[in-house]
Amino acid sequence: MLKFFIFFFGSVYSQYIERFDVKDALTEQKVLQNIRPILDTYIADSLDRYRTDLIGICKDMISLSETQMETRLDVLSKDNGAVFTRWGRTDCPVNQTSIVYTGYAGGSFYEHTGAASDYACMPHEPVWGPHKDFSYKASDIAYMYGAEYQSPGHLFGKSTWSDDVPCAVCIGNQYTASLMIPGRIECYPGWTKAFHGNLAAGAHTHKASSQYVCVDQDPQISKGGVNENGKLFYGVKARCGSLPCPPYEEGKFLPCVVCLK
Repeated sequence: MLKFFIFFFGSVYSQYIERFDVKDALTEQKVLQNIRPILDTYIADSLDRYRTDLIGICKDMISLSETQMETRLDVLSKDNGAVFTRWGRTDCPVNQTSIVYTGYAGGSFYEHTGAASDYACMPHEPVWGPHKDFSYKASDIAYMYGAEYQSPGHLFGKSTWSDDVPCAVCIGNQYTASLMIPGRIECYPGWTKAFHGNLAAGAHTHKASSQYVCVDQDPQISKGGVNENGKLFYGVKARCGSLPCPPYEEGKFLPCVVCLK
């Protein structure tokens, strides 16, 4: 646009010179002086317009960046949260958590000396990797078994002896930490209770190590009636000595609570 304007006034200027037969420098200077204010005004207006457009573009970019940042933060806040496993249930506490996935409790066989200690929540819908059918005959491998409730069956809410144990992995998006507290059914101040139940572990007479987990107060079963063993859930009693009594009591089954913050 600016080139066109200059070309236009250049043409007018030439015609103006030719028309009035401007021959001396003084007349030429006077013509230039008449045209220059017009050019200056046009250039100033153009610069103002370009500056206004540039400011508008910058504002749009800043607004877009802020929107993208808010969207990203919102996504991050939804993706993060306190994750915990609810042993013995296929659902998560309502109004404060949501389900990541549900599955079957599993782990190493209770009599294997090299067994892994932890309980695992195996999803209902496995997605196999590329080595699923890899052939290997040697014995130096690990195994994953299912899990069963053991004695006392009524400790886990019903006569559940040898019934298979379900599990649910849950997330509380408004929380950032989860904590299992043994020996209590209530959380400490500042924490929110997800669920409470009974403390469980492997039997102390078994070869395989285990860990303490919290089984929901109202457990469900995956299937029952067949004693296939595997990873086992037993009730946990308090033993006085280095564990002070009181406040604890000898031979009493310990509760547990899972808390969020």
